[in-house]
Amino acid sequence: MIKKRIAVAIVLILPFLLAACEKQEAEKTFWGSFTPDKTYSCDRRYYALQSVSDQSIVVTVYDAETHEAAGSFSPGRARDFWGVCWEKETLNLWAQSADVGVQCFSYQNGQWARNDQATMPDYIVSKYDKAYRDHPELWDDIYTSPTE
Repeated sequence: MIKKRIAVAIVLILPFLLAACEKQEAEKTFWGSFTPDKTYSCDRRYYALQSVSDQSIVVTVYDAETHEAAGSFSPGRARDFWGVCWEKETLNLWAQSADVGVQCFSYQNGQWARNDQATMPDYIVSKYDKAYRDHPELWDDIYTSPTE
């Protein structure tokens, strides 16, 4: 009798567990417009690379022609970081982190600095945007800055 109850419980619960695991896996792979990979500015003059230093992310921006560092900044903790995305028509670079949210960094006075006055364009999609996160069929239409 107990074996039968266990079997029935497994049959009833298993589909819910599988669905929860599938949803969790989809959330893990969705980055929105952001990428952890090397990514280029709209004019391809710069590219950004990310590294970890003392449990924080360091984003270093390089001159694409000389490959020399043009500056760097640290937008958040490494374990909470979800990539960067360049705007389509400016040198604004957006960084997404679970601990501090989405922040803009701009080239100002010869250095990359946080720009609290910037407004994120509508075409940049956050990892946490449920309208996209829960609809993988829309993921191919999301803007990402060039990675090659």
